[in-house]
Amino acid sequence: MKKIYIIIFSSLLLMSFVIPGLSDVRAKTNEIQFTNVDVKTNQAERQIPMLASLQQVSPNQLTITYDRPVDLNKGMKASNYWIQSLTDVKPKGIATLGKNDKVTDQNALTSDKVMIKKIQGNNNSFLLTFKQNITSNKKYKLIICYVTVPGGPPYSGDNGMKVFKGR
Repeated sequence: MKKIYIIIFSSLLLMSFVIPGLSDVRAKTNEIQFTNVDVKTNQAERQIPMLASLQQVSPNQLTITYDRPVDLNKGMKASNYWIQSLTDVKPKGIATLGKNDKVTDQNALTSDKVMIKKIQGNNNSFLLTFKQNITSNKKYKLIICYVTVPGGPPYSGDNGMKVFKGR
């Protein structure tokens, strides 16, 4: 077995000297210089607030809390919120979406249906007061979109959703 390895190694070594066309390759290298650019990125601007909790606190009120402070104007803008009925095909009561509907700008909550106020603290908790009571024992889903951190760039995605049952 040892002889076979020696023969193979010798053959490969011999071939490396005999292969035609092999010659030294001369290559020119260019030096690339990178300028040290001081790029400051704000981590908070790239982070998206997500819905952390939802609680019904009265017959017509919900409190919501995000996982971080949000832009106050976007957090209090009714059109950034949707309530989906999980039982009715057509929205009823506080719902703006039926159970099979998709979120659009046209079926968001409006200031005619809800008033949103900041709760004390650091812009991460809000009180949603509906013009009518939340139907007892009915399941809903709160959907939130387009909310950013203070000073953050525009965001076109969702900020989370939570299912709740009216009490």
